[in-house]
Amino acid sequence: MAKTAGIVSAQLNIPLPRKVIAVDPPLLGTADCPAICRCDDSCDYAIKDGQKHPLVPHSEWFCTRLADLLGIPGPECQILEMPDGRLVFGSRWEGGVVTGGGPLPAWVAKVQSGEMRIDGLRIPLTRIYAYDLFIHNPDRHGGNFLVREQHNGFALLAFDYSRAWAVNATPLPRDPFDKNHPSERTIKCQRQLSQVWGSSYIDLAEADTFLGKIKRIPKQEQEIVRIIDQHPKNWLPSKARQDIVKWIEGNDCENRRNIGGDQEWHISLITPF
Repeated sequence: MAKTAGIVSAQLNIPLPRKVIAVDPPLLGTADCPAICRCDDSCDYAIKDGQKHPLVPHSEWFCTRLADLLGIPGPECQILEMPDGRLVFGSRWEGGVVTGGGPLPAWVAKVQSGEMRIDGLRIPLTRIYAYDLFIHNPDRHGGNFLVREQHNGFALLAFDYSRAWAVNATPLPRDPFDKNHPSERTIKCQRQLSQVWGSSYIDLAEADTFLGKIKRIPKQEQEIVRIIDQHPKNWLPSKARQDIVKWIEGNDCENRRNIGGDQEWHISLITPF
């Protein structure tokens, strides 16, 4: 416990961790979540502890917090203190979520049946797709959207960034994706949804607006660096942090932020095919 206290006190700007009081197996069919934990705030969290890849907790934290900053909702994330003192990433368990199996994810099937309206989902779907391209997330599929019933309609949340961002490389690869590579699940999902709804499900005007938000993240305020410094230092080695900061301040990140201005990229990836 002293070790954990040292980590927290050395970074006074990180949130206080939630204490885990019970640990259950996940039973989620995912390779990246080793447990579901009940914490002292009475909430359950799916944890990511870096056993599969040491940078998973950082990538989950960074991508979740940056998504929120840019207007993409997701499950609340917290730093969790495990019974053995380790600090891990936790994504709060969401209730009221549309679930179910079949040939299509349950929420897609509900849109097809008329129970849900695609009009209310176009903007978040567009933002999530553009965001996945920016953070190099190749693992977006129909099952890692959360669709939750609201007072008026449904909310669509994005989660699961265990294969995104620094897990790929620090800094990121130069180009977002090879759109013709069959193993890219994000591209495959976009193609599948295009087959279901046609080209109208992506809002191109919203794509431009959202990419503009990415380009306007103020460098002088170092918003991305601030997000990194709010999680435990041992989630990101100092060399990787230096590489990321250098990338943020350099031309490669600027080029990636400007992807919306690349007409060929815009047509081939944002426009559904």
